[in-house]
Amino acid sequence: MLSKLRSILTLSRMRAHDGHLPVWRQLGEMIALLLLRGVGPSYYHMAGFWREELRWSDKLCHLNRREYQRVLKKLNPENYRKLSQNKIAEKAILSLFNLPTPTFLGRLSMHCGRDRHGSALTSAQDLEALVRTEVLKRLVFKELEGFGGKGVHIIEISPTEPTKCRALGELAFENISEFCETSLHLSNGGDWLVEEYLVQHPVVASLNPTSVNTIRIWVLRTTPTRSEVLVAYLRIGRVGSWVDNVASGGIIAPIDVRTGVLGAGQAAQAERRSYPTHPDHGTSIEGLQLPYWEQVPHIAQDALNAFPGLRFAGLDIAIGENGPVVVELNVVPDREGAGRLDGSVFRRLRP
Repeated sequence: MLSKLRSILTLSRMRAHDGHLPVWRQLGEMIALLLLRGVGPSYYHMAGFWREELRWSDKLCHLNRREYQRVLKKLNPENYRKLSQNKIAEKAILSLFNLPTPTFLGRLSMHCGRDRHGSALTSAQDLEALVRTEVLKRLVFKELEGFGGKGVHIIEISPTEPTKCRALGELAFENISEFCETSLHLSNGGDWLVEEYLVQHPVVASLNPTSVNTIRIWVLRTTPTRSEVLVAYLRIGRVGSWVDNVASGGIIAPIDVRTGVLGAGQAAQAERRSYPTHPDHGTSIEGLQLPYWEQVPHIAQDALNAFPGLRFAGLDIAIGENGPVVVELNVVPDREGAGRLDGSVFRRLRP
């Protein structure tokens, strides 16, 4: 506890030194927000409440964790959430409405696995046959109800021995049968959605080629026939990382929802370091125009509208070589994502 307080005080002094609110004002606001709104000091710094230009009313509009959960329960009744939280059901609904998603290859399960053509996909041997038939180079395995990047495996197939594979970033290949047991735990009940790895657009890949850098876009259905985009940002991985999640050190860059142009990247931590260029290799982030942006809000809104009973989602959308692709819907997206960039969205989020 004492070390956390020291860290908060150090951050406050640093912000004051940079020309923002003085330390006494920051500390006073932290106490007031904690008492009035249940918003703690860590959130204060993460959301950049120390900025001179931010009005007090803007700080008060942020939802605390309990309020956010209450709002989500009204917008997304729990009975309907499983429609998107189960990846098989989610992909089926999106496909029924002809919304673009990464290529579905099948469900790998020892008991009930099937590929997209209806053939058995219950063993390593079936997976090997699928690799040969589809001439696959990279595959993605997702737990049926995983979230936050957890329970995801990405492999590439050996170009000379199609019965061997390796995790992205690894040097040594292993037998697919070994991968199925040690990583997928197939014989112990492992149950996986299998997709073909999405090749992202070169413009987005330039920011970090090893990770698929995805857009997180918040969409709210305001009436039965109308929905709107609240906020959007691009998640960018770090060099050598195969994921773009902020929990893994990724960077977020706000997106102008009218134009699709990126703002400066930000570190997800409370320090809020700003990155006009990528800190690992210097590629420009700020000012970058995302390709196919004009399609992204429409696809995001159509995807939300496809799910009965849901009024709000934070969608993950990747931009492939031929356009945007819906990776998944998040019916309980982290509130911190919007809090870092545009807290005013919480005013519109209240039912």
